[in-house]
Amino acid sequence: MPKKSSERFIELDILRGFAISYMILLHILWDLDYFKIVKLDMTIYQTNIIVQVMFFTLLGVCLAISYDKNKNRSKKKVYLHLIDRGCWVFILGMILTIITALFMPERPILFGVLHCIGFCIILSIPFLKLKHWNLPIATIMIVLGVILGSYNVSNPTALHLLIGLRPIDFWTNTIDYFPIFPWVGVCLLGVAMGSVLYKDKKRKFIMPDLTKYKPARFLSWLGQHSLIIYLAHQPVITGVLVLYLFF
Repeated sequence: MPKKSSERFIELDILRGFAISYMILLHILWDLDYFKIVKLDMTIYQTNIIVQVMFFTLLGVCLAISYDKNKNRSKKKVYLHLIDRGCWVFILGMILTIITALFMPERPILFGVLHCIGFCIILSIPFLKLKHWNLPIATIMIVLGVILGSYNVSNPTALHLLIGLRPIDFWTNTIDYFPIFPWVGVCLLGVAMGSVLYKDKKRKFIMPDLTKYKPARFLSWLGQHSLIIYLAHQPVITGVLVLYLFF
């Protein structure tokens, strides 16, 4: 359930709303290509990296803010809440794995964005108290992810896929893949940023009042409901395209 707007930083919701909007646009283009309606320009689709970096960075920023807001609570309760949240998101990812295995058996989601976000939430727990000191740790993890991604494993195990070791043609066997490295590093980069930019639960920079602009309010609404929109958008797009093709 979204928190009250007065407790949120609207710029974070706007950025998340922009990211989910751009992701939907790219997925529409991908689906048009998949159903052989319009050929996809891969140059455009490669800009998806912008959305990915935004989502994981914002995840880290929000984790830092949430940790700061709850620092007076029992650490055990805070950590259990994060573990519960991470497991819930991971379970949603597993549901998508089952659905794609049934309807797209040639390219199921084995370890997608929701799986990775769930892991990142849980793995971030021991790092949240490090605040801005996460910057060097995040850098190391991102570099490690780039290095691991340059190696190819012919017959990867689940652990290989988890950390980023995969076959050279792995993208032909799945439609979504987010290994722990480098993405946990991007998340921790967000934690470091959030610890500085929103220290003591206060915005440390000047922001104009964006609530008076309708586009900003709309993007903010999208950002507050990004998980539901992420889960619902693909079935809606697919359903519309199927109706177009067969009716």
